[in-house]
Amino acid sequence: MTTELMTKSLRDNRSGIIGWGVALVASVLLQLAVYPAVRDAAGEFEKLLDSYPEAFKALFNVQQSLASGVGYLQGEVFGFLAPLVLLGITIGQAARATAAEEQEHTMDLLLANPLSRTRLVLDKAAAVLAAVAIVTAAFAVVLVVGSGVAGLGVPWQDLLAAVLASAVVALPFGATALLIGALTGRRGLAIGVAVGLALFAYLLDALSALAEGLRPWRVLSPFHHAGVNEALTGDPNWLGLAGLVVLTGLLVVGAAAAFERREIRS
Repeated sequence: MTTELMTKSLRDNRSGIIGWGVALVASVLLQLAVYPAVRDAAGEFEKLLDSYPEAFKALFNVQQSLASGVGYLQGEVFGFLAPLVLLGITIGQAARATAAEEQEHTMDLLLANPLSRTRLVLDKAAAVLAAVAIVTAAFAVVLVVGSGVAGLGVPWQDLLAAVLASAVVALPFGATALLIGALTGRRGLAIGVAVGLALFAYLLDALSALAEGLRPWRVLSPFHHAGVNEALTGDPNWLGLAGLVVLTGLLVVGAAAAFERREIRS
C-alpha cells in the first residue's frame, strides 16, 4: 500500500477530522460533567424516566436508570451522540474519497501517477479507516479517563468494547458511501444513500423492541449485530462485529471493482 496517497487524503481532510473529533470529545466531556448531578438526583430522574413513553426510550437507547453509570452512558453517549458523530465522519470521508476528487476535477491528476485504480480506492479506504481510528481513539481516552473522574463505575474494558462497537457499526455505511461514490462519482448521492440506510437500520433495531413484526427483520440491521449495549454491560458480540468487518471489506472490494471499470468524468 502506498502511504503517500493515504497521507495526502488525511492531510486534505484534516479540518473535518479535527472538527468531528473536537465535537465528540467536547460533547462527551459535557455529558460526563453533568453525571454527578444526575446521580445525586436519582429519585427525580427515576420518575422522569418512568414518564417517558416506551417508544422514546427505545429510540434513544434508554434501557436502565439514567442515575446508573451504564444507563447514563446508554442514554446520553451511546444512544445517539457517539453513533451520530462516528457515522458522520465515516460517511463524509468515504463519500469524498473518490467522488469529491472527480467532482473537483482532480482525479485525472491522481490517476496520472503510477498506481492502479484499485490501489487508489484501497488507499483512500485506508485513509477513511485511519480518520475513524483517530477520532475513536480520542473518544476512548476521554471516555475512560472522564468516567473514572465522574464516578460512573463502568469497567474500562467495557467502555473500550462499547467504543469499538460504536466505531465498527459505522464502517459498513462508510463503505456503502465509498461504493456509491465509486459507481456514480456523485458525493451528494453517496452521502444520501448511506445516511438513509443508516437511519433505516437504526430505527429498525430500536423499534424492533416495541413491534413484534419487526423483530425477525432486525438481523438486517448492523446496529443489532454491533451490540453496543451488550458491550457496555460486559458481553460484547465479537462474532457480530467480525461479520460487520467482513461486510465492510466486501463493500470496499466492490467499490474498487466498480471504480476500475467505470469511465471517469474529466
